[in-house]
Amino acid sequence: MVRKSFDRWKIQNTAFNKNLTFYVECDCGELAERAYLKYYFQCLDCGKKYVQKYGEYVEMKQSDG
Repeated sequence: MVRKSFDRWKIQNTAFNKNLTFYVECDCGELAERAYLKYYFQCLDCGKKYVQKYGEYVEMKQSDG
């Protein structure tokens, strides 16, 4: 599954809109927000964390950090 990513104004990043990512689509349907001064994104609703690996955003496992 390729997760959608969004810029600071919650506009989806596409081939024509390549801004810095501030939000990532979460499995629960909400947006996971970039954690301040961290390298991961965390969903405030369900608590899942996501990291970027090989150009895609994947769920962070316990061994990742």
